[in-house]
Amino acid sequence: MNDTERFCTFTLLVSGAYKALRRAQEKYTRRLGLRSVHVACMLQLLGASEGLSATELSRLCGVDRAQVSRVVGELERAGLLREAAPGDKRRYRGSLLLTNAGREQAEAMSGIVSSKLAEVSAELRADEVETFYKVFRKIADRLENI
Repeated sequence: MNDTERFCTFTLLVSGAYKALRRAQEKYTRRLGLRSVHVACMLQLLGASEGLSATELSRLCGVDRAQVSRVVGELERAGLLREAAPGDKRRYRGSLLLTNAGREQAEAMSGIVSSKLAEVSAELRADEVETFYKVFRKIADRLENI
């Protein structure tokens, strides 16, 4: 395979996988009245017992701070998220936590994610999955630096 064919194949595979992932996310998040960015933030918070700042959420979810600010507001209004220290004006530095309702939804979503990942990687050995992520991370990091 020459460089042009490799580039076209890589682009097609990544694009196709991304579109399929977005469709799957929409299918499951729409039922809950959420968007995929809500789910990403909630899953990150689920694993952070001390909470996370909006800045940390922005970095971990790969979205800008303005979008995180909107998402935090939406999740707060939905009763799924709260500030650890209400009234603290330092939203980007203060910790955000899931409410009990938010934790329940995030745990349900985590179960769906685990189930779907198991389904997608069912025919792969654990070492193959590990190698895939290691190689894909290297490629993604290098693409960021182009």
